[in-house]
Amino acid sequence: MTSTETFHCTTCPSECLLTVCVERDGDGVARVTSVHGNRCPRGKRFAEQEVVCPMRILATTVVVEGGDERLVPVRTCSPIPRALHKDAMETIRELRVSAPVRMGDVIAANLLDTGVDLVASMDVGLA
Repeated sequence: MTSTETFHCTTCPSECLLTVCVERDGDGVARVTSVHGNRCPRGKRFAEQEVVCPMRILATTVVVEGGDERLVPVRTCSPIPRALHKDAMETIRELRVSAPVRMGDVIAANLLDTGVDLVASMDVGLA
């Protein structure tokens, strides 16, 4: 089955409008057959990744115990599959860290066996 998807590339400020032809086999596995509208090679790579396995940075917060802030903002060091975000949030929801926390501290190593660490995005001092 062939379909056409349209979305904006987010790899640079140009935000090219991409038109992507996608072919899906009987099991629903997608394969990009063509990409139009990209003004650079990054657009084609982005479109292929977005259709086959969309990746995103996950940003949220974690509870801090004994800190001058109740929550510390955290993010993944690099993108993880968007399909894992719900499971990642369930794991992160259970986390607690003790103050002090420094920006860049690893809060959870190898989140969901992705090879990607969850790190603090801000300093939190002692209460």
